Amino acid sequence: MSVQSRLNNAVIAFILAGLGLNKTDQILLTDAGRTTPLVFGTLLAKVAATQKWVPFISETATDGTASPQGIYIGADITAADIVAGDITDLSVLTGDAVVDVNQLVIENSKTLDTIIGVTSVNARTVRDQLAFRGIFAEDTVNISSFEN
Repeated sequence: MSVQSRLNNAVIAFILAGLGLNKTDQILLTDAGRTTPLVFGTLLAKVAATQKWVPFISETATDGTASPQGIYIGADITAADIVAGDITDLSVLTGDAVVDVNQLVIENSKTLDTIIGVTSVNARTVRDQLAFRGIFAEDTVNISSFEN
């Protein structure tokens, strides 16, 4: 007789390993043109002049936002709230973590293979930039796929 153990792994954690360095007192910059909510797992960049966070949407911006630096890990924020003003107490994952690539949200049709800093000697992919900051996006497999 054999016994089969079954785990229900239908919900895969976003942070798969690491300490998950998290800053909770951050600010999301107002965006008067925002039409979609900011959702959990969105890749973020920082405006150099204000140190406020924005979604990573351009690899060629010159205000610091062409370099992704963190991942939003809070509850979804409605577009109306983002249009209305800065969002305070933002939770941002900033390092020492392996995250589930399937739950990572990169806006504006960008990918982990998008090259940032194309015009400089520091050109690298979004994936490389995150790894430089200690964030590694990995694919996961649901263990139930291997059941017989």
